[in-house]
Amino acid sequence: MKEGIIKVKLNGFGFIKLEDAADDVFFHANNLEGIEFDSLEEGNVVSFEVGEGKNGKEQALNVQLV
Repeated sequence: MKEGIIKVKLNGFGFIKLEDAADDVFFHANNLEGIEFDSLEEGNVVSFEVGEGKNGKEQALNVQLV
């Protein structure tokens, strides 16, 4: 599992900032575990697994608050 910070939260999706990576990781509301999308705030620390999205790019899966 990786950890990062919710950088941007938009309509049903957002991006997670990693300390050791230049690119942010996309996440979708459907990939949240144990939290509702509306409860997330920018700056929250989350853990997640990295998988591949439908477009072949990295995507955060099983996103959980730390």
